[in-house]
Amino acid sequence: MTKATVTAPEGQPIIDIERVFDVPKDKLFKAISTPELIAKWWSKPGSTVTVEAFEPHEGGKWRFVQHAGGQDFAFYGIIHEYGPDRVVQTFEFSGLPERGHVIMEKMELTELDDGKTRLHVTQAFFSSADRDGMLQSGMEEGMNQTYGLLEEVAQSL
Repeated sequence: MTKATVTAPEGQPIIDIERVFDVPKDKLFKAISTPELIAKWWSKPGSTVTVEAFEPHEGGKWRFVQHAGGQDFAFYGIIHEYGPDRVVQTFEFSGLPERGHVIMEKMELTELDDGKTRLHVTQAFFSSADRDGMLQSGMEEGMNQTYGLLEEVAQSL
């Protein structure tokens, strides 16, 4: 499985993520913008996902709830920009012990000459401590599992 490259620049509250998917951009975008498909890949082994809200437009809300081991964890935010080349949104996670840990996330999709698609995500945090907490949470492993499922779903289209 291809893994994402995750970098955290020293002294900056930012995480950069990049991964190339073996699928054309239109299929990858469809997989990330169709609620029935999101529910198939926004998960980890042994969990299911309910897409409670998904309004893909400026000012729209999104909320995905992951059900695992008898617990529910909500991921949610507000969409600021939405299109096939770029999505900008806030990202929050209900599993954090304190509120107010909002991440601003920019995702860019670029189709490559070989028919693959480069995904580049920049996550901006309020503090380096918030960023470091995210890095230490196991996000990289979970993200790589999710991206693997995303690629499978997009390839099936």
